[in-house]
Amino acid sequence: MKKILSIGPFAALVLCGCEVRYKDNGMLVATKVIEAKVAAAGSTGCTYEFETRESTFGIFNPLGGGYTHGLVIENRLPNNKDLTPGRLNTNDFQVEGADIGYAQIDGPALILPTQTVSGNVLVPATGKGITQLDLVTPAIAQTIGPNTMKVRLLVQIFGVLLDGTRVRTNTYEYVVQADPTFVLATPTCTAPTAPLFCEGVNQDTGVGCQ
Repeated sequence: MKKILSIGPFAALVLCGCEVRYKDNGMLVATKVIEAKVAAAGSTGCTYEFETRESTFGIFNPLGGGYTHGLVIENRLPNNKDLTPGRLNTNDFQVEGADIGYAQIDGPALILPTQTVSGNVLVPATGKGITQLDLVTPAIAQTIGPNTMKVRLLVQIFGVLLDGTRVRTNTYEYVVQADPTFVLATPTCTAPTAPLFCEGVNQDTGVGCQ
């Protein structure tokens, strides 16, 4: 009688030389793109808040530069600290950067190569963090130039756990509109305050007076 060899899904992928699409990770999860907001009265500058809602579509002027926002990351790994043998938690996630792919939805055909950008935040085990990323780099914005088009961003964060293990999040998708006519309205401010555009005047972002 012949024996049937059974292998798990992961082993099957290894044998066939395949890989999981985008190396998606269910424990380190990018959940939304958010814009910076002008800090509350009594503070200066701009801040990212976990509760900020994500826009349906982003928009920016490619003639004015790139497109920058924050990305919320959830670390769903458990805290593995065990003081009995003296082991400290090693499941905190140190963000180092992101690989960003670009898939055109419309507009003239352009070559928009994947970009690697820097990022930085320590996301605690069972917690959340926000890292600021250049989602559309100046190089990609220059390639888009005066064209009007929608582009799907494919964003994957990478970094290390505190034990040195290299890890990646899921791939998060977000659509942005490139519009060379886009102009961000300037708020009316009373002296001595002046207009503040949190992430630049060429894109959707928090605007106020400080």
